[in-house]
Amino acid sequence: MSRNSVGKQPMRLLKNGVMVMAGAALLSKLIGALQKIPLQNLAGDRVFGIYNAVYPFYQLIAVLATAGLPTAVSIIIAQKLRDGGSADEVRPALIAAMMLLGATGILSFWFMWSSAEITAAWIGDKSTAAAIRMLSLALLIVPFAAVLRGYMQGRRRMGLSAASQVVEQLIRVAVMLLVLKLGMIAGWSESTLAAGVMSGAAAGALASLLLLVLLGWRMKEARERLASFVPRQLFREMRVLIILAVPATLAALVIPAIGVVDAFMVPRLLRESGLGEAGAMTMFGIYSRAQPLVQLIVMVAGAAAAALVPGLVAARSRNDHNTLGLRMSLLVRLAWTVGAAAAVGLVLLADPLNRMLYMDAKGTATFALIGCTALAGCANAVFAPALQALGSARVPIALLLLAALLKGALNAALVPSLGIEGAALSGVIALSAAALLGAAAIRHATAGLCPPHVRTGRLAGIGPAAGAIVALAVMASAVLLTERAVDVVLGYSLSPRATATALALTGAAVGAIVFAVAALRVGIVSAQEWRALPGGEALARRLRSLRLIPPSEH
Repeated sequence: MSRNSVGKQPMRLLKNGVMVMAGAALLSKLIGALQKIPLQNLAGDRVFGIYNAVYPFYQLIAVLATAGLPTAVSIIIAQKLRDGGSADEVRPALIAAMMLLGATGILSFWFMWSSAEITAAWIGDKSTAAAIRMLSLALLIVPFAAVLRGYMQGRRRMGLSAASQVVEQLIRVAVMLLVLKLGMIAGWSESTLAAGVMSGAAAGALASLLLLVLLGWRMKEARERLASFVPRQLFREMRVLIILAVPATLAALVIPAIGVVDAFMVPRLLRESGLGEAGAMTMFGIYSRAQPLVQLIVMVAGAAAAALVPGLVAARSRNDHNTLGLRMSLLVRLAWTVGAAAAVGLVLLADPLNRMLYMDAKGTATFALIGCTALAGCANAVFAPALQALGSARVPIALLLLAALLKGALNAALVPSLGIEGAALSGVIALSAAALLGAAAIRHATAGLCPPHVRTGRLAGIGPAAGAIVALAVMASAVLLTERAVDVVLGYSLSPRATATALALTGAAVGAIVFAVAALRVGIVSAQEWRALPGGEALARRLRSLRLIPPSEH
């Protein structure tokens, strides 16, 4: 093997590992988002509401207990191994992380279990206490699985770490559905069904931990790392881990915080408006219907943005301001444009999507309003990694925390009079405010970096704005015409849900294709921007040969 091929091998392994981890993260999030649909179909809106009210509280505590440390472990171990460190030098970091997360896991479990009644009172439905306690059991297992996952990443065993994420989600969903089916056969109450459904979280975490232990234990290094105990370095390792983990923890804390705001406010405000506990939680379930789709869209936007971040960091580090400006311009514009397309599609297809996924049209207006948050959600998901690449990592955290506070204030003002539509509207306003401030922060961060023609033209969106509006108008027209055509052809030959499925899927497919073609044809990506993208020039030539971009562009 040549020296060049040896030198390229670690880089190839790193790229493959990053792709494996990114793919596993996307797949696990996809499973986590879509598993809510069969839950509602089988259990109904009240159980669905309890799940959506309790799970954000668990996520918030799990983030406090685990977020950041697995990444810190992988960084420390990778650095030590890269510097020629032995198993003895790696072992203290692993043991320190195990002790830290073990302690935080036990404390988090105790807090969530003991405060279940108080939390249920805050939510506004006392029957959620059993679900909170059942879900808290996962906190005894999740931290240890998280540490081992970070350890495997540090050892470049990305495949095992990725597999553990996917297995955790698959087992969680399988156990949830199995318990749900058995509980319905046994005639359990809705609150007991919700508690049983939560057992999937602990089962999934246990399966992930077992996979990591059993496969990791076959390695000689895995047996050696527990062969001895190194107490001297533990406190030093813990200090380093905490310093590395705190920023990641704060960043990961924001998204669950917004969910907790809704969980603690919306059911209680609905109950105070005249609905009983069961009625308020049922309405909260209806309010949550569109969220899996919005989460899925935002997840894809965030993953795409994360893929462009290394290029932004590289351009900034080598002071290539022209490339940085062009890439940032494209990133900001695509965030707004693609987010707007997703929001328009969800609004236009709200009724068939609601019927297809949840079997009836309850809360379609709320579904459409929450669909509007796809615009700001995509923008926030893109702007956060972009700001981090520009060296402004604290800004996204501050903006989304501000969004959570604004969401709470608007919930208090709008839910009593407008119900779940008010909660949805407050989400649109709060997330839009964060997105607009994020765009302003990017403009400020790039003010001294980008060339003048980039700052005043493309980044400001002056040129492409009209093209984006045209593409959105063409897409909306195509979706509406498709809906009408499908309804005329199939409306009397299929069941209502089958007709809704045909309308939703056909409309979504036609809308996506028409929007993509229209956006390319109006030149939403400039010739300079194609050339600034990795592999963009070759892609542009191919698109031009297919007549998908204007000939004058290249």
